[in-house]
Amino acid sequence: MNIKFDLNITQTQKLIMTQEMRQSIEILQLTAMELNGLIETEIMENPVLEFNEVSIKEVVPINEDGGPLKGDLVKEEPNPEPSPKEEIQWDEYFHSMENADYRGQLQPIADNDDEYGFEKFTSQEKTLNEYLHFQFTMQEKDFSEEEKRVAEYLIDCIDDNGYLLIDMDYVKNILEADEDSVQKMIAVIQGFDPSGVGCRDIKECLLIQLRQMGYDDDEVFMDIVKKHLIDLADNQFKRIAQETGLTIEDVYEFKEVIKTLEPKPGREFSCSERVSYVIPDGSIEIVNDELVVKVNDVSAPRLRINNYYKGLLKNSDKNDETKLYLEKKLDSAAFLIKSIEQRRDTIKKVITAIAESQRGFFFEGVGDLRPLTLKTIAETIEVHESTVSRAIRGKYIQTPKGTYALKFFFKRGYSQGEEDRSSDAIKRLIQELIDQEDKKKPLSDQRISELLQAKNLDVARRTVAKYREALLIQPSSKRKEYR
Repeated sequence: MNIKFDLNITQTQKLIMTQEMRQSIEILQLTAMELNGLIETEIMENPVLEFNEVSIKEVVPINEDGGPLKGDLVKEEPNPEPSPKEEIQWDEYFHSMENADYRGQLQPIADNDDEYGFEKFTSQEKTLNEYLHFQFTMQEKDFSEEEKRVAEYLIDCIDDNGYLLIDMDYVKNILEADEDSVQKMIAVIQGFDPSGVGCRDIKECLLIQLRQMGYDDDEVFMDIVKKHLIDLADNQFKRIAQETGLTIEDVYEFKEVIKTLEPKPGREFSCSERVSYVIPDGSIEIVNDELVVKVNDVSAPRLRINNYYKGLLKNSDKNDETKLYLEKKLDSAAFLIKSIEQRRDTIKKVITAIAESQRGFFFEGVGDLRPLTLKTIAETIEVHESTVSRAIRGKYIQTPKGTYALKFFFKRGYSQGEEDRSSDAIKRLIQELIDQEDKKKPLSDQRISELLQAKNLDVARRTVAKYREALLIQPSSKRKEYR
């Protein structure tokens, strides 16, 4: 065996992720709001960039067979690509940039004091905390200063659901108040609207609401909540009837009353911190029985090079330092414009391919969703699966059936004869079967599986159970009714 160290030269091909490629990939997977934030930052840092206020709306019609009406839907539009930095001829580049995509004169910014600002259209809804403080203010004259202090502290400890989740010993110690004052003010708060507010647990929440409905005179029903609430949730009507002396029908009717109560009294009050907004990256509309795909300019604003800085670079009187600075900023601006346009083009291709694949959904609804994978779309638009995955990340589309995340259209499926059905279509069938069942003899998961198999859908019992839980439907034992 000959073991020795040698120096050899070999030639291999390797894909290296340059900084530009990484930035392009990052821009592709940004959501609309993230991209707008990035653009605002770049415009602040790069003076040669500005918004192009005149942009072209992209419209792509699809024929009845799911194909394009004119041309190829996935045909890429030519984008101006600058040569390497050291060889950029900016006069030629500016000329190529001045095409229909970026043409437009600078519009003067209106300076009108009477213009309506966004702040004039904002609103603020009353929170649960404010509502409770308001109710206490109406009757605070009936309490001592110490009781007022205790009540205000307790109200501030109530969470958004209306629950008072705090240790009473801690309240007494931090406020240096006696237990009678604390319990008195808790009782006062529990009498406020909404009914059940200020409770410490779900049992107390239900008991407060039942008392206000007049059930406090009947200890039997109050004991059911105190001692048999879990059994009541599990439909153990016979066991409850034996221990309370009530009939099964009375226990069942009492459960129907319980179902009308609110387990989270503060839910009706909005919490502005939880409100989120979605900017659709595109839309699919039905025009003359044809699908029309549009790309939302708001989600990916078009940019251009400022004419003033174009002139500065063309001016030969400028010194080398100024010219070098402008070239650096122009390089950065050109790459950002190119990356955003590539992002628009990729998203357009993905939405168009989805429109072709899920044509039935946009006309009929969820029942006509077909199985779809990233690989199918990737092969259709001739890109890698990872590109499709990045393109649909956090992206939304507005359709005649509502606004959906692009991920919504990628479903696993089941065969049904010559057709395939998506998992959402199966969930819809399960929902319909349960809605039509005999409530006295609800369908078990196994029976639902058999009914689906009768429709040529091979769905296992465990899969039915998983879909039923995803639909927030209880098992058959808890769906049973006795009337």
